[in-house]
Amino acid sequence: MHVSKTLVKISSVAFITGFSGAIMPGPFLVKVIEQTPLQGFSVPMVMMTGHALLEFIIVVLLVMGLRPLIARTGVRAFIGLVGGVALLYMACDMIRAGWGITLALEGKGSMVYSWPQLMLLGAGVSIVNPYFTGWWGTIGVGQMAQLTPRTKTEYFGFYVGHEIADFSWYGIVGLLLVTSRRWLTDGMYQWLIVSCGTVLLALGVWFFVTGWKLVKGMRTE
Repeated sequence: MHVSKTLVKISSVAFITGFSGAIMPGPFLVKVIEQTPLQGFSVPMVMMTGHALLEFIIVVLLVMGLRPLIARTGVRAFIGLVGGVALLYMACDMIRAGWGITLALEGKGSMVYSWPQLMLLGAGVSIVNPYFTGWWGTIGVGQMAQLTPRTKTEYFGFYVGHEIADFSWYGIVGLLLVTSRRWLTDGMYQWLIVSCGTVLLALGVWFFVTGWKLVKGMRTE
């Protein structure tokens, strides 16, 4: 099978830029930290599958020329407001239930998701993040414009390179979290979950405020 230099270049650039975006902390990482010690290495992989399916849809939409819709201020404002509320709810739930969680899954309030729920969670915490759609509407589109993929194979190469970066990073995160079970006590894990819930609370406020500022900006135009 012949692999063109153009395809290798497109996939490599997508991997490098995708990896730099994947390592940035956010609500996805917070939920991975919450669930992985409870259910094991499969958590980040299943969540990433939901995330990857969402990104596949976005890439298809961008190829179809719907970038102006994603880049519209009103769309970003809506995502910021709705995403902020969703993250605030998740944060309050994590903080509320955090003190009852046990790694033995016997604690009151343990938040354990099935595989289909984890996939939906992976897509959900991504789509409510205004910076996720913002990244694809700016950096993602910018990469495509610069790399100029022309065939379906080259577009697919861009997508695969990006996803390999995401899966690689969260594979590393998953391994670190799984190996931590050797020394991670219930008390330490409870503090970790409550701390992550606090971070998620701050992100929710940040997203909501960002969305509200965009709405105010639209009113003054």
